[in-house]
Amino acid sequence: MATECSWVETSGEAAVENITAEEARQTALNKARAKAVENISGINIQGSSMVKDFSLVADFVSAMASGYIVEEKVENWESKSLQEKSDVPPVTVYKVNLKTCVKAGSAGDPYFKVKAELNKPVFLSGDEAKITATCTRDCYLTILNVTADNRISVLYPDKQERALRLKAGTSYTFPSNPGLALEVSPLPGHKKDAEAFYVVATKEKFDLPALVKTCSSITSKELYTNLFSLPADTRAETLVMYEVRARE
Repeated sequence: MATECSWVETSGEAAVENITAEEARQTALNKARAKAVENISGINIQGSSMVKDFSLVADFVSAMASGYIVEEKVENWESKSLQEKSDVPPVTVYKVNLKTCVKAGSAGDPYFKVKAELNKPVFLSGDEAKITATCTRDCYLTILNVTADNRISVLYPDKQERALRLKAGTSYTFPSNPGLALEVSPLPGHKKDAEAFYVVATKEKFDLPALVKTCSSITSKELYTNLFSLPADTRAETLVMYEVRARE
């Protein structure tokens, strides 16, 4: 099934204030993405508590709420110096002009839901994360990790743990293999990052690693294109955000 989407031009900006230049650029990108989804869906997501300086996965929160960014093109970057008071040093503000192709979300099965939770919301570098998921109907799970640099990694299923049909109301905890550990750390040079686990439940087996020919990183376009190949009433999704901090 072809993924139909609508192109829209938006912009986003962020100041290098208490964050690195890299984080400011990523925040600007995510604000532009959030605007794009808002423009197509008509739903206001700019006020979301998730759209903050360290919430570098805001585009996924936006996608969950009202639409999916299938493709994007950076038109250009701009920067300026902003000084609010003469006795305060100026800060650099980055602005990105972005073209995105957005597919509006569609209604799914109101009785098919997936719930997921982490063993804790804040981690220190090297801590082990565990994610537990439950479906309201029999389902197959796909668990992905969205890191602060917007990389998407398929965690489950993989070569170590094959996808199993999960009975309605039954919990599954990943990793389930005692010999496996899911360690989290902020990006190199970052003091803290906001990241997320993206959990997809499907009524039929959805072998994402086989579809994209990988068991590691995938692009958002690969994820959404394959996700939208499934009817909306056969899938449910949830996003669990967490913060990871460097050890002192």
